[in-house]
Amino acid sequence: MANYDILCVGDVNVDLILSGVDRMPRFGEEVLADAVGMHLGGCTANVATFAARLGMRAALRARVGRDDFGDFLIEQLTQIGVSTEFIIRDDELNTGITVSLSGASDRAFVTYLGTIDSLTEADVTDDLLAQARHVHIGSYFMQRKLQPSIKSVFERAREQGCTTSLDTGYDPYETWDCGIVDVLPAVDVFMPNEVEGPRISGVEDPMEAARALAQSAGRVSVKLGAEGSGLLTGEAEMLVPGFSVEVVDTTCCGDAFNAGLLCALLGGKSDEELLRWGNAAGAIVAAGSGTSAERLSREAIEEMIGGS
Repeated sequence: MANYDILCVGDVNVDLILSGVDRMPRFGEEVLADAVGMHLGGCTANVATFAARLGMRAALRARVGRDDFGDFLIEQLTQIGVSTEFIIRDDELNTGITVSLSGASDRAFVTYLGTIDSLTEADVTDDLLAQARHVHIGSYFMQRKLQPSIKSVFERAREQGCTTSLDTGYDPYETWDCGIVDVLPAVDVFMPNEVEGPRISGVEDPMEAARALAQSAGRVSVKLGAEGSGLLTGEAEMLVPGFSVEVVDTTCCGDAFNAGLLCALLGGKSDEELLRWGNAAGAIVAAGSGTSAERLSREAIEEMIGGS
């Protein structure tokens, strides 16, 4: 029996959020912020933390520095309930950090990669993959050193009896290629959003883009924001509307959607229920403030779905 329901492989970093910034500074200028907060971040780590909040046995394979930021991240993961036994402490690289400048209507980000893109295939062994029922890789475009071997990692995961999922995140290099279509045949659930899918496929409409991508992946689950989500295979498709909530903060909603969908998948639920669980998880996070989403739970999802 696997020790974990889900093994998340990819990025974890510190998010330093400066909020209440009136405008973005130019070089040589200084502006003031109203508040500051330090949080656990990284798309892959977020999926792991949301999975843990939904009662899954979740573990994270990532690298952090042997520094105060690394200590902070391991402490946060442990408090939330994500296993850190597979976290690598790097003696040379510093922990990655993203600084967010948040104003009333927009945000800007500056990221120091550090350990964020440092995983390689050698860090994802067969023995590690055998620890889990499901393997999820996030932030594909950020994982420059792992990218060439992600298809091999997924194929080896399947040989160990795992199911697989992939979320790309936004491509900060604006290439939108990097061989991702070649990876998709080894992916059971591919999870782009309404921006990423069209950029990757070259097809403008999100659902048409998902149809094109579904010719390669087992399933494509496309996140459509307030409109809900779609699930497509090479033979069938469905669209499930989102839940109506008062949106407070959309940060990490996509990661919460992923965790909700994967929780339903590992629970043996139907395709329609996968989307409902994903939509509900995203809506619960959107209705809260910040990235920690303490309100997200299996019971909260079931209550939202039951009341719809």
